[in-house]
Amino acid sequence: MKDDTGSKEDRASSKLVVPRLTIDPDLPAAVQEVLRAAKPAELRDPDPAGGSIWRELKLPLRWETGIVCACGIAFFSGAGPDSPFKGLMWPAVGVGVTWLVLMSIIPVVGGLVTRNRLRGIQQAREQYVLDTDLVPAAGQLLARAGHAVAAVRRSKVHRDDYLDRQRNDVVLPEQVWEIAEMLRAYSRVERSTPTWAKGQEVRPVLEAHRAVLQTTLDGIEQRVTALETYAEQTAEADRRYAEFLQIQQISAAGSDLLELLARSVRDDLAVAEINGLTEQATTVGEAFKTALAEARESAHALAAPAAA
Repeated sequence: MKDDTGSKEDRASSKLVVPRLTIDPDLPAAVQEVLRAAKPAELRDPDPAGGSIWRELKLPLRWETGIVCACGIAFFSGAGPDSPFKGLMWPAVGVGVTWLVLMSIIPVVGGLVTRNRLRGIQQAREQYVLDTDLVPAAGQLLARAGHAVAAVRRSKVHRDDYLDRQRNDVVLPEQVWEIAEMLRAYSRVERSTPTWAKGQEVRPVLEAHRAVLQTTLDGIEQRVTALETYAEQTAEADRRYAEFLQIQQISAAGSDLLELLARSVRDDLAVAEINGLTEQATTVGEAFKTALAEARESAHALAAPAAA
């Protein structure tokens, strides 16, 4: 089975796609759906007070509407007493008023719905991280974390619940979110830091500031590396699991193989061959258990900082 986590050298030399949106897993599912469906501009600047919704009332009151109304009044006013259109004046006025009311209410209601949605996004602004919130180095770390978690959750041993799937489904998203939060805070400070010193007195202060920033980034990278190590061990457990299943499949045909060998060689040779298959299955099974145990230890190591 192919290891889709990639080597450390490959990750260092290639750029991953930074997630467009990372959401706090503790947010209600309905709010998460609203965030995923929102436009990028709405997520970047969710301003529910962007203009008055009452300006929508001007739409049905444009000059074209006034011309149509004036023409209608002139037409009915010019109609003679015997004209068949004379009795249609008031019904026509009623239709026109109804149209004006509907064309006024619909945009206002739509504006209210949009404003409420943007207000909900604004209230949750600190509970999601956009790719534009992060500086390039921070974005790559978040992409690496997400890539590692996705590899774990796609693995066979995870899907078949050999790695405590229920716990992984809770702990891993929390880990990614905590990393995203820290990277956003790092990016805010990084962007506010001057790129160069304006004098000799400022240089040592700026260098110390940047050293602290780098230490912070290194600490976050350690958490990302722990996730990648877990993903690599999960991939190894997957490989061992696939080998184990294949040897089990071969061993299941042992009785047929025994009968086939017994026809051509002595029974003790046939039994020895079958026993050899059984020993191979046992060896691979033990290797799978070892790989699985190492992956579980990595999972516990990941969960320990979150519990603390």
